[in-house]
Amino acid sequence: MSIEQQVQILNSLTQIMHRSARGPYEALNCEFDYEAYVGGWSVGSKYSFVREGLFVSELLDDPDDEASDWVHALHELMRQHTGGDWKKLIVVVDCDGKASTKFAY
Repeated sequence: MSIEQQVQILNSLTQIMHRSARGPYEALNCEFDYEAYVGGWSVGSKYSFVREGLFVSELLDDPDDEASDWVHALHELMRQHTGGDWKKLIVVVDCDGKASTKFAY
């Protein structure tokens, strides 16, 4: 597993989040729920942003569901490297574009 691959995946996720806000924001937040089961996997998401001090909850603008594929790829990279099996990824982006992540196991 390479750090560069992780960074690339997280950059792709933040770009989807940024695009989904359709304008300026103070913060972006997306909680991705990951579930693996026999023969497959699924990803759910809860996306929100803050604009002019107001909290807005919407769906990701992701018609091809690329975010799910990116979350799955990140999960597999991390599982192969550390054996960790996280169930939730939270990505927060501030107004300067600085992203932070949190994993729940």
